[in-house]
Amino acid sequence: MTRAQLAHLVDVNPQTVGALERGDHYPSLDLAFRICDVFDLPVEAVFSRAEFGPLSTEVYRPGRITEGSEKTSVPNESD
Repeated sequence: MTRAQLAHLVDVNPQTVGALERGDHYPSLDLAFRICDVFDLPVEAVFSRAEFGPLSTEVYRPGRITEGSEKTSVPNESD
């Protein structure tokens, strides 16, 4: 998923996603919930003092998001 695609799904601009990735900006609680909804993760994955395992293990787990799911409806950059 690209920054632009994630930004579209959580209703922010791609620069905000980049700032979050770099740690230059921290998400509001509302934005954290929206990001977690996209990746079908608990909000503790974003807001937790305890170490969380690698998110890529959960995000890319086979069968986690079913085909036809609303969350898989990501616009193409060429659209």
